[in-house]
Amino acid sequence: MSTVQEALNKEEISTFTGDMNQQTHNPTPRQGLIEGEYVGHIANVRSIVRPVMGKYKARIYNFDVIVANENASMKYQYEDIDGKHTEIDGSQFAGKKLIAKGVFKFLDPHEGDDFEGNSSGNQKYFRLCENLGVHATETTQTIDGKETTVKMLPVLTEDDMTGKPVTAVLRKVKDEWTNNKGEKMHYSWRVAFVKSWTDGKAREMKVNEDDLPF
Repeated sequence: MSTVQEALNKEEISTFTGDMNQQTHNPTPRQGLIEGEYVGHIANVRSIVRPVMGKYKARIYNFDVIVANENASMKYQYEDIDGKHTEIDGSQFAGKKLIAKGVFKFLDPHEGDDFEGNSSGNQKYFRLCENLGVHATETTQTIDGKETTVKMLPVLTEDDMTGKPVTAVLRKVKDEWTNNKGEKMHYSWRVAFVKSWTDGKAREMKVNEDDLPF
């Protein structure tokens, strides 16, 4: 084996015949999630009624969205470590589980209940119902002495939601938690809301019991 000094005493020759623009290694597809829209199906639906902020009561819906194979037609852009903007297709996200933020259905109190109503807080739930094709009905009620038309919101069931095709809008949200390596994390990926997936078809989804905390 020649030493460094021996190499310096000779004319050391090295050549390169490759493309200057060719990468020196095969790029690894991005595995992390990216903010944007993902098409998929609702799974692992659960709900529970709980007090909220000490004065309201709501049924809170939690669910996941499993990214569909059809997500391959979606396009995403991200900035790599060199600051370069790269576009990829959505095929690598197929099968990923996206966790939705809880959707609150604020309850109206009956006579004798000790909580307040918060009907104006039901906008997100109303939009979820509409996008799933479960529509509210209208009725007239007397509110503050005036006849007022109100929307009677349906109570979504597991069957209304599970397997339904949706477009999930994914956002990065502040969240303090510890991962399985013991590292402190400061954000999470959450589905902020879902929209209709016009061309999507409903499919049967199996419930993952590990994803049902209550």
